[in-house]
Order: sequence, then C-alpha cells, then structure tokens
Amino acid sequence: MTQQLPGVLHEIAEVAGEAAALAIASRAGGTRIYLPAKADDEHWLVQAVGRTHADALCNHFAVDGRGARLDIPLHVGGTFRQLQRAIAEVVHKMDDGSEASSREIARKVGITQRTVHRHRARHRGGRQQGQGRLL
Repeated sequence: MTQQLPGVLHEIAEVAGEAAALAIASRAGGTRIYLPAKADDEHWLVQAVGRTHADALCNHFAVDGRGARLDIPLHVGGTFRQLQRAIAEVVHKMDDGSEASSREIARKVGITQRTVHRHRARHRGGRQQGQGRLL
C-alpha cells in the first residue's frame, strides 16, 4: 500500500510504517508540520505514533541536528474515500487473527474506537441480530 501514498507520506511509511503515515495524515493533513530533532513526550507526534516511531521520524528528517518542516497532504491518495479505505485496510490487517482490543488498534492507527467498531461491524456482515432496530 505504501506505493499509493503520496510524496512525504510514502517516505514516512517507509521509516515508521503505514499506520504511522495514516495517523499523521489524519491528524495533520493539509498543514505544514514541524518535526523537531528530538520530540518530548508531550509532543503531538509522540502521542500520535508512539515514542519509537516518533524518534525514527525525527532522526530521519533532521538536518544538521535541527528539525524540519514538512507539508502533509490533505488526503491520502487524493480523496477522503481513499483515506477511509486505507485506514480500513490497516485496521483489518491489525484486527485479523490478533487479540488486539479496539482501544489498542485505535491508538496504533490514530483513529477512534468507534471507527474500529464500525469497521468490525461492516466486516462481520453488519448489525448483530441480538440488537433490534430502534426506528
């Protein structure tokens, strides 16, 4: 899938993985971000992708020991629908055969737990029969 990611997101995916690239795109898409040479624990990047990936990205993009500014594309692949599809693919890969909770998946991908639950419901074939329709 990294072949479909545009420009800098492709480079981010090669350094820190697709989930990190998608998390950054969903959090900062359409803006110019600053990646410091070393991010502290409170930095949004550490909160979005985790300490290990944040350190890898900061080291990769640092120039002469200083941080770098990056323009993050607004949408992955050009459309919001493609962004949703890309997130769904990553959630599906992480959810398939693993014991990961929706909370763990949401944190790793950078989405809400509700999005993970919706993806699971669609993947399983929709609404559970035990729950009736309200309207």
